[in-house]
Amino acid sequence: MGGDERAQCRLRDGARTRALADGARSCGALVDQATPPPRRPASTRRAHSGSQAGEPSGARGARRRARTRRAAPNHRAITAQLNRFVQPGSADVKPNLIAKDMADTYDRYFQNDGYRARYPRPNPATLEYLLRNGAADAERILDFGCGNGRYALALLARSNAEITAYDISAASLAQFENALSHTPFGERVRLIHGNWSRLGRSPRYDMILMLFGVLSHLGDRATRVAALKRMRGLLGAHGRLVVSVPSALRRRPRELLKWSLARRMHVALPPLSESGNIYFTRHIDGQPLTFFYHLYSPRQLRGELSEAGYAVQACEAESLLPEWWIAQSRALSGLDRLAARILPPAFGYGIRALAVPA
Repeated sequence: MGGDERAQCRLRDGARTRALADGARSCGALVDQATPPPRRPASTRRAHSGSQAGEPSGARGARRRARTRRAAPNHRAITAQLNRFVQPGSADVKPNLIAKDMADTYDRYFQNDGYRARYPRPNPATLEYLLRNGAADAERILDFGCGNGRYALALLARSNAEITAYDISAASLAQFENALSHTPFGERVRLIHGNWSRLGRSPRYDMILMLFGVLSHLGDRATRVAALKRMRGLLGAHGRLVVSVPSALRRRPRELLKWSLARRMHVALPPLSESGNIYFTRHIDGQPLTFFYHLYSPRQLRGELSEAGYAVQACEAESLLPEWWIAQSRALSGLDRLAARILPPAFGYGIRALAVPA
């Protein structure tokens, strides 16, 4: 090999060596960028942060741990509290047994005289509403869910109507019958217990009443709408339905929250899996009485009436104060009547609607 050739080889070898060195440096830079710097020991970090803050490292760490404990929720404790509040075991309400359960509940309610003591007379404003909207001139009235005749007896004294009084509670009808025996109205009343088929199917009633939450006790939406359709079939050509239901904004907030949480936690069984349906217990004379209830908004009430084939003519607040206050105090009922006139329907203790067949 000549001198020139050897010189060219040395130049090529030098260039190759420099290229390899440059490549190694580039790879090292990439590795350095991808690899985080080594962390200092924990004791060094605490000492360093403490010296920066000008305070002992132990005090600063204790405060940091306390803040972390406050910020992080104890999910297990919260879930346990929700489970205790919701009590999923009590959610077992069988839809096909609601009517039987409610009949048993109201039989016990009337047998210990708790209902009559709590509601000794009708709401005067609702009674006047009925008379003003057709009850005074009606020939035939159906009081569906009549109880002990709290409204029917008052209507008998203020009209010439014949009244069919229906209820699922035998004890309530026994009280009604006993009260009738002390009046001259017995011949104008027909009492029906339990079986809907005895109501007939021909349109014959000038007015049908479903007052004070009767509709809310029936079950899920499909059951309630079916009942409203059945009532529509019993109304005459110019018949009217008056219904009053409990307001979701005013009634049973604890139970409403409870069953809302139960639905979100997937532990509420039908019909409690449906929004607005609740299950609550009231103690009367030390006796627990358990009720199924649906709490309404005005929009929901209008929607169910519309689905059942009605045109809603009026929807308003039934009262501001609880029904039992009004039933027991004439002074409070007078004040309540004035307040209810300006109260939006949703804020009433109950919501009252007047509807006719569409």
